[in-house]
Amino acid sequence: MLAAVDKRLQSDVDSTTAQLSKFGLLKSAVSDSQVAANALTSLPSSATASDLTSAIGNFFNTYDAAITAAKAASAATGSTAASQSATRVTSDLTRALSSNPATQDAMKKLGLSVQTDGTIVQDAQKFAAALSSDPAGVRSAMATIGKQVDAVTTKELATNGRVTTELSALNQHSVTLAAQQKAMAALEAALASLQGTSSTASSSSTTGMGLAAYQSNSMGF
Repeated sequence: MLAAVDKRLQSDVDSTTAQLSKFGLLKSAVSDSQVAANALTSLPSSATASDLTSAIGNFFNTYDAAITAAKAASAATGSTAASQSATRVTSDLTRALSSNPATQDAMKKLGLSVQTDGTIVQDAQKFAAALSSDPAGVRSAMATIGKQVDAVTTKELATNGRVTTELSALNQHSVTLAAQQKAMAALEAALASLQGTSSTASSSSTTGMGLAAYQSNSMGF
């Protein structure tokens, strides 16, 4: 029975470690998207066509990376709560680009469109034409989109935001699992030193205690 408990613990450790890695990548991707979105809100009137093209390219690349990272985190085996939070991050980012008519108009002006998987693509020719005919309008459209995505990413990364909260929960669960594995190793070592009938009785009782401790500290993962 101890072997079964060890196997369950190790499986939980593996899935928690994988989710921690995915959420670490998600946090990094959302942070990059936040920086790129914020940059769109403060483009000076002196910005060149090259500056604007580079800024919008950096924005949609980092935005797409955040969507991809969120989907990967939501698909990872492990905590259901973490998976659901990652799915909501995807939804929040997508809504940022479709939440109001002004944002939708800005997207059209810049040649941006949302694909079925949540990522965005750009019609480079449409963007170039708008930039040539109305550079001030392009800057304004970029600022509109940047404000929306900056607000969402800032919220996700806040102390009580989804990304930060789930990272904290996963880290705490990882610590709990490490303590449980250490306790199980100590139990196994103690049992191995026992002999005869007393060993059998102690094994049954102690194994039950170890399994109960694992279940009570699973935190719903």
